[in-house]
Amino acid sequence: MQDDVFSTGKQLAPELSQHFQIPGHLLSSAYRRSNGFFTFEESFDQDGHLQTYKTWFRVLVKAVSPNPPGYSWHEMTFCSRWDPQRCIVLCIGVDLAFQHLLQQALSHMWPRLPPSEPLSLHVPLVQAILELHDLSVWCIRDVIRTIEKDRPLSTLGFQDFSIMHETARHAIHSFETLSVSLDTVEVMQQQAIDLSTKDKRGGGGHADASDQTRMHLDSQLRMLRGLFLRSQSNKERLQNEISLAYNLIAQRDSHVMKGLGEAARLDSGALKMIAVVTMAFLPPTFLSAIFSMSFFNFTPGNDGTKAAWSVSDKFWVYWVCAVPLTCLTMAIWYWRQNRSGN
Repeated sequence: MQDDVFSTGKQLAPELSQHFQIPGHLLSSAYRRSNGFFTFEESFDQDGHLQTYKTWFRVLVKAVSPNPPGYSWHEMTFCSRWDPQRCIVLCIGVDLAFQHLLQQALSHMWPRLPPSEPLSLHVPLVQAILELHDLSVWCIRDVIRTIEKDRPLSTLGFQDFSIMHETARHAIHSFETLSVSLDTVEVMQQQAIDLSTKDKRGGGGHADASDQTRMHLDSQLRMLRGLFLRSQSNKERLQNEISLAYNLIAQRDSHVMKGLGEAARLDSGALKMIAVVTMAFLPPTFLSAIFSMSFFNFTPGNDGTKAAWSVSDKFWVYWVCAVPLTCLTMAIWYWRQNRSGN
């Protein structure tokens, strides 16, 4: 069924819940929100023959589409019930893409799978899950490869970091769900080994059937481990790309700051020259201002008299006004400096 009634908290049809005997604790919110689990229940008769074998497991896969960029979640839960007469699997939350992959896996693998094995139907299920993880990992890889090839060294901006951030989020989710799927298949593999040991029905044909199931699970497990390493590589490559982008921006900013520092040094030299010229002309300007006032009087010589300088007895007025005004100006400057410093 395509409706994910397990994740949404809806109740399954009573006949389905009764037939697959789903444990009550699996319907709690902790299991409904989990990113994967695997549990089973088995029963044997007095002679040690396997009578029923029931499994319940959950798998999450994040599907990423690079063009246009987007994603969707595959939240799938599977319930299986096996007995010597038949084996039935209930697939919850599987979309059309998974159904197509499962049909392909069944058409290619079912002729070589032993129907009498309790885990025989799990092999094509794992194969379809493997295909979904493969698409997810390689789609993320393609996005990272595009970032690496089209790296805008001189125009790196906010939009580029936003794309890297989104891709990193997808890579982390893919790595997480793939890790859980890997653990789930490892448990299935161990169950296949344990079942072949516990079931005492004997017979070479049954032993060969168990070996075929384990062989398929071993192969799928190795494929998942390879995808796990690829997923880990995606994370590291993307982190390396983000670090490189930060270093390039820091290097670019360093060059800009170096240019600003050089410009400031040139401006400082010009200001220093202006200050020197100002200091050179300040004393003469001060003197010319004083001697231009009416406090001083020069009387040129006339009819044999000598030229003479005279200073007004009111010259003190200049100092009385100039000194307080200068002190007031310095006090205002000092107050403004302290205020701006705070």
